[in-house]
Amino acid sequence: MQRLPVLPLLRYVLSLLPTLFLLVLFIPPLVSRLPILRLISDWSLRFVQRWKLLPELPQSDEILTAGSKVDQLPENPVDTEWASKDAYLAAQYQILRRDGIESLRSSVRGFINASRGRQEVRDDDKTCIYTQVRVTSYIMAKEGPVVRVAFATRYRIQWEQSERLRPGTLVALSTKTDNFNKICKVAAVHARPYQGGLDQSPPLVDLMWAKPEDAIFDPALELVMVESRNGYFEAARHTLVGLQQASTTDSPLDKYITGRHRVDTPPAFLQEDPIMDLSSIAHGSSGSDVAIAGALSTFNVLSDRLPDIEGKTSLDRSQLESVHRIISKELAIVQGPPGTGKTFTSVEAIKIMVATRRKRGGPPVVVAAQTNHALDRLLALCLDAGAKILRVGGRTQCARIQEHTLYEIRKRRASAESKALASARRTNIEEFQLLVDRVFGDELLAVDGLLEAGIITEQQCQSLRDEHMKATDRQKHMGPFSRWLGDDLVAAPSLRDLYPARSDLQDVETWASSSRFDFDDDFKDAPYDDVGEYRTSGREVKLTHAWSTKEPAHSRPWDQIASQELASKSNLFDIDDNLRGAVYRYLRAEFIAALTPKLVALLAKDIELAGKVKADACIEDARRVAQQRIDVVGCTTTGLTKFRGILGCLQPRSLLIEEAAETLEANITSALYPSLQQLILVGDHQQLAPSCSISWLGEKPYNLNVSLFQRLVNLKMPYTMLMQQRRMKRELRLVLTPFYPQLTDSPEVLSPSHRPDIPGMGGRNLWFFHHTWPEATDSGRSKFNGKEAGMISHFFAYLVDRGTPAEKITVLTFYNGQRKVLLGKLRRHRSLLRLTTFNVCTIDSYQGEENDVIILSLVRSPDRPDARSLGFLEDERRAVVAVSRARRGFYLFGNADSLVLGSYGAGRLWERIHQVFATQHRINRLRGLPIVCQQHNQTIWVKEIADWTESAAGCGLTCRRTRSCGHRCTHKCHSIPHDRLPCTKTCRKKLECGHGCCKLCHEECVCRCDRFRMWQVRQHSHAQHIAEVAADDIDKMSLAQRLLALGAEPNTLIRRGLDYCDRSPSSTADDSSGDMHSINSVSSQASNPQSTPAQGIEIGDTYRRNTRQHDEGLEDTTTSTSSSIIRFPVIRETYQPTSLDIEGRRVEVGKKAVCCVQPSCLTSIITTPAGSLKANVAKLSESRLSNIPGMQTETGDKEPDDESKGLERGDEAAGIGLAGTAGQGLGDFSLVGDCV
Repeated sequence: MQRLPVLPLLRYVLSLLPTLFLLVLFIPPLVSRLPILRLISDWSLRFVQRWKLLPELPQSDEILTAGSKVDQLPENPVDTEWASKDAYLAAQYQILRRDGIESLRSSVRGFINASRGRQEVRDDDKTCIYTQVRVTSYIMAKEGPVVRVAFATRYRIQWEQSERLRPGTLVALSTKTDNFNKICKVAAVHARPYQGGLDQSPPLVDLMWAKPEDAIFDPALELVMVESRNGYFEAARHTLVGLQQASTTDSPLDKYITGRHRVDTPPAFLQEDPIMDLSSIAHGSSGSDVAIAGALSTFNVLSDRLPDIEGKTSLDRSQLESVHRIISKELAIVQGPPGTGKTFTSVEAIKIMVATRRKRGGPPVVVAAQTNHALDRLLALCLDAGAKILRVGGRTQCARIQEHTLYEIRKRRASAESKALASARRTNIEEFQLLVDRVFGDELLAVDGLLEAGIITEQQCQSLRDEHMKATDRQKHMGPFSRWLGDDLVAAPSLRDLYPARSDLQDVETWASSSRFDFDDDFKDAPYDDVGEYRTSGREVKLTHAWSTKEPAHSRPWDQIASQELASKSNLFDIDDNLRGAVYRYLRAEFIAALTPKLVALLAKDIELAGKVKADACIEDARRVAQQRIDVVGCTTTGLTKFRGILGCLQPRSLLIEEAAETLEANITSALYPSLQQLILVGDHQQLAPSCSISWLGEKPYNLNVSLFQRLVNLKMPYTMLMQQRRMKRELRLVLTPFYPQLTDSPEVLSPSHRPDIPGMGGRNLWFFHHTWPEATDSGRSKFNGKEAGMISHFFAYLVDRGTPAEKITVLTFYNGQRKVLLGKLRRHRSLLRLTTFNVCTIDSYQGEENDVIILSLVRSPDRPDARSLGFLEDERRAVVAVSRARRGFYLFGNADSLVLGSYGAGRLWERIHQVFATQHRINRLRGLPIVCQQHNQTIWVKEIADWTESAAGCGLTCRRTRSCGHRCTHKCHSIPHDRLPCTKTCRKKLECGHGCCKLCHEECVCRCDRFRMWQVRQHSHAQHIAEVAADDIDKMSLAQRLLALGAEPNTLIRRGLDYCDRSPSSTADDSSGDMHSINSVSSQASNPQSTPAQGIEIGDTYRRNTRQHDEGLEDTTTSTSSSIIRFPVIRETYQPTSLDIEGRRVEVGKKAVCCVQPSCLTSIITTPAGSLKANVAKLSESRLSNIPGMQTETGDKEPDDESKGLERGDEAAGIGLAGTAGQGLGDFSLVGDCV
């Protein structure tokens, strides 16, 4: 008998199932007639709707499934309507869920492949591996129970700067022995506590599990944890839940979402009452203005158009039309090209909605933005407009907005938490604590518990009890198993033993410095900002593992041995001693498994109670908001679903999304609360698109990077476009003409006073610098171009030197690798060392921002100019953002040939941009970059980095600019400010004394007359020249000491170059002793004992200054001795015999001798007018001070004149303190040289 081909027949039947599946779904009459098809239809619908029942976090099978076995994703068409709302939501859910978990699935798959190949599993640019993971405790947080785990890392991690394990990140865990072959538990990071957590050894992190049953772990079990560096599930998690909830409710906006309704329709609340207050858009105080404002205060917004109020408002015509669309349409779409005032227009519309709400009452307006920065900016403008705002979400960086957060409102009004719910949760936690102590306590297993769980028999239990009676006191205290285990019982290792402190760990930032993950400067303001605080508060239930047993010596599986021994032995003491450790481990594992359902039930109940507490809190928050009479509630687009509870309780009617074209479609459709009657989308689909973690999901047919804004525009939904830009100079705006041909300029950007030219560029506010320097790739596979970055750093410094503030310059690039290279070049540039921060950003992080000067680094310069792929540069929307951020100056640096001759898409894109530069003659491939000397209007061309050295000296002509002193500068053209270049001309100032200054212009003005010295003394604080010297030390001071006490500095007593002198004190004294005789006592005006302290200082200063001026012609030289090389100044010229008058001027008295002194013996001593002088430094020895250069023997016979004799008498009242030196037996000496 011939056998039927069963397998081929089965394959054929299975191949027909998809067709049958589609028939039963889309041919309802056929299904209704055939009962068998009705059953198949019910099963098919349950299969299709399975996505509605999936938990928030992914399940283990979603992570462990191989790529070839992953369920086929539905398509996501963006140019046709959807058959139903359910089909639309199902596609959005499945694609978004895959985007959220695919990176973790890939990391786990890589770990499995590496472990199976017996390769070392290490961190890389995609995956972080954590070993020695152990559960330490449960934290009963307000959000629900979380598990705290300890782990080890290969590197020392700067957690406060690291992006590792940030809240909301998905992680997968498996046992050390399984390595994800069968076991995979998925959790989300709930918090990474710093104090007592990540900053200690071992680091701790809090995890929230997908299911309660996944949260039960033996603390003795060693786990391994995998984290993906790519993707961020928290950004999708709440949206996925929102899509599930949206499938159970209906919204008036559903008809637009499916694409079936494409006609402008007013919202329901306006159909009931179309009168709104538009008076806020009219400005002015004249009678006609007041009349217009009065008419607008009761305006029917359902009329065809607004009245003509041009000149009475700051809005242009397109902005007025956009405001009218926003306030009057059920679905309002407004496109705002760069610089056209999207946010300003939104705020004007919000002002109207708020004014109308205050008249009629009603719920607040909800506004949302993609990032916290954009949200804060929008809310700040609403606050300026007089609206009462509330920010939901705690990551604001604006102090003004911080006062209006939900957190602050909660602080002002205490929460009325349900006492019943709080009591029920406390009771549940107590039960959980008791059960955990039984399972994971610090004692050995309880025999009664094993018997109750059915793990051991009554006879086995009794055998332990009988022997326990013979145990020692210590064994009795520890329980029956202590005697039974004997020497097999050992203390379990503590956390300190398991994670010893290590000093050899390498800093992860050092290891990762070459990767594309950066931890400094501009932490990107991402849409996942609303992730809460980095700490967990709540009761901690600790897990302990105090006792263990020795590792079994045999190779057979110990669980099988233990099972067999228990089944065959009624008396546990009949089990061999060497097997008892394995049996105890088996008993413990079975006991944990037996009580796990109870632990899971208690955790599930705690989750339920925490949810009820959260729901009550949302109701209470909504009540607070109503009492505060809030006008506008703001959150991020992620927060729309994360805070769905409180936002839903507010029953909002209008939702405005700022930068809607950059927001994922699912983020908006999941937030369509049943109460919403109006959706406002403001954005620009020609700029940045929504981002997704998995690049292929952003392409056809999944189209995850197509926003709802763009899809509705593709479906020909009516919208309004803003037409007048108010940001860029006209020549810069022309770069956008290929993308926005209808864009016009506001009068203010045409005004040179509002948009002046960039200094140093000769009116060239737009330029394309072309080069052929090759690109490179870093270890993180990010592109960079080092020579281009160097050229930009010099250009940046040039602009700053020419007067453009550094904060007014932003450097943009498409690649994070280039961003880091640019930062390094700028920080190391010698002209920019004084700066601490630089605006260097990637294109994606600069959406919505602007600055006076934008420098764009294009990076890409492949070996072949016609390279087929240019990566990010092929994205037209990124290019539009890049070329539209500048207000006054825009400069591109890149390889123009590679851009124009690149791939088809990139070539067409950049050819249009290049054509604008070429048409305006703003590119010169041969000569490079033109910079202009502002003084002489000479153009200097910079082609290479080395050219900046020459151009820094200027154009080469004589400067001839008039300095602040009135002289013309005679230097060559220079970039250094004149205040940093000394003027070498003679000073022409007329001094207060009436005389002219004889110094050079850059020197301090002086005059030799008393009048000038009197004026100068009055201008200086006495405290700068005064030190005390004890009165009883005055008589011991030599003339040199007293001159130093007058304020003479050592470098004025000793000519320049003396700091090289290395003579010892003793040798100095010996060498000079034979040439020195005595010093003439020098005194001040003793004839006036009533001189004031100020006069004493005047006399001393005059003496010192005049002596220095008189000896300006002295020369320095170098001499040496036979004993050692000693360099010191000497006076070579022979002067006529001189002495010093009372003011320090020379008088002829005889010949001179010259000697030197070691500089280390000189100490500054400054006089005080208090009548007593006290040295603030060590006293100078008489022998050292006698060796001052310029002291010489008098050989002439001429007697000193009366003024010289007057100096001998001294005047202590004047504060000079030079009296009494004649009695010391010193000879007649006078000073020459530049001594004082």
